This record gives sequence, structure tokens and C-alpha cells, in this order.
Amino acid sequence: MSTDIRTTLIENGWKQGAIIGCFDDENFRRHACFNVDIDNIFLVISQTCDLINPCFVSEPFLEVLRLKAINTPVSPEYAGGKNSRKINFKMPLCGEECTFQAMPFERCFVDRQLLQTQKPDDHAPNSTIETIVTWLTRRFSRTAFPEQFNQRLGKQVKKIEKIIKKLILVQDIYIKLLPFTELSDDTQYKIEICLLIDANHYDDTTIYNEYIKLKNDLERQFNLCSGIDCQTVDLRSNADISVREIQEYKRWDYSYLTYRDPSHHANPAGEF
Repeated sequence: MSTDIRTTLIENGWKQGAIIGCFDDENFRRHACFNVDIDNIFLVISQTCDLINPCFVSEPFLEVLRLKAINTPVSPEYAGGKNSRKINFKMPLCGEECTFQAMPFERCFVDRQLLQTQKPDDHAPNSTIETIVTWLTRRFSRTAFPEQFNQRLGKQVKKIEKIIKKLILVQDIYIKLLPFTELSDDTQYKIEICLLIDANHYDDTTIYNEYIKLKNDLERQFNLCSGIDCQTVDLRSNADISVREIQEYKRWDYSYLTYRDPSHHANPAGEF
């Protein structure tokens, strides 16, 4: 019997990245943490082995993420999972290229037994799934920098953010912060920053020269922050940095600073 259930789920096409319209389940709608509209679509983010597990006691639910189609281009600020509070991406759906937006808290658990009688409408590309799963994981694994360091960015935050928004092709920003602890007001933080960019873009002379100017501007703004000594900002190719090197840094989620100010928030309900 258990083998039959597993086989049915596999044959129905259930795997991580499956896409389905609104589940025909009143219980799902009632327990969702947001209003479920009839035109909503959902991306299955549960791992494939859990989805096709034949035991509904050990794995009673699957987890889905709501996707909202938007009529605007992908925002550089929300592309690639850079921002922990929102993501924009393009993805083919039923043969048509569409732009979607997702919020990390718009996730729900669904009774997995429903999968025995339903089939997905489509499947997301592997690259999209990898980006979204990494983006969601970072909600829990991203580094919390010392509050003293955050506060010392002070009035320069908006200027720093403005530069970062221009660094569209930068995959991640890493900071080596010494010491990585709360400090008294009379002690300086020393920092080194690494801007990681795809090798293909790094080797493009025009892009490289443009980004060198931006990284110099970024270094200047950090050094205007009281109590912070920015020793260097490096632009590095992802093909020219080792795992050992990057482990000396902490990935910096600058979106945390953007939304520290109550007057500057994501306003997710309004944007949908």
C-alpha cells in the first residue's frame, strides 16, 4: 500500500518546485495567514523526498509559497534573493514568461493527502527553485551584526543604500568586522568589505570600470561613519575567491537596515 502511495505521488508529478493554482481545500484557506484569492498560484517548496513519502503520519503536510504575478519589471533591489523581505523573479508558466513577486511570510502548510488526487499545473525551473530556497533559508541563517555597528552607520545609511542599489550585478556583500561584538563609544570597528560578482561580468571591462567607481564611493561613505574604519572595499570575481577566504567574512543583509526606520517599510499588503 505504501509503495502504491509513493508511486501515485511520483506519477502525479509531485516534486519540489511544482506549481499549482488555489488548492480545493477549505481548511487550507481558513488557516492561511493571508487572504487566498482564486487567481493565486502556489510554489511547492517542500523537499521532494518529503513530498512523496508514503506515510502521511510522519509527513502530514507540504509547504507552499504564494506567488503573485506583477506587471512591472524585476526590481534590481529584490532580484536574486538579495532582499530578505521580498523577491522578484521571472519564470515561464504554462509556456509564457511571467514576472512574479513573493513574500517570505506568505507560506502555508497543506494536507499532503490532497496530492493523491491532484496534479501540478507546471514546474518551476531548477535555477528558480534554488534561488527561492536559498532566499528563504537566509531568513533564518543570516548574520545579525552588532547593534553598535548598525547604529554607527547613522546618517550614511541612505547614501550607502543608494550606492548598493546601483550594484545590480553584485551577488552578495560580505563584511569582515573586527571585533565582532558590541563596543564602547570610544572604540572603533575595523571593517573590510567584499563585493562578489559573477566572473563573466567581472571580466567585462566596461562593467568592471563602472563598479570600481561605485566601490570607491561605497568605501568613502563607510569612512564617513563615526566609529568605523573601512580599510578596504574589494570587488571580487566569484571564480577567484576560495571558500576559506569567504569564511572570514559575514554576509551582510543590508535590507535589515533599510527597514529599521518605521517610516521606511515594505508595506507588503499595499504592494500587492
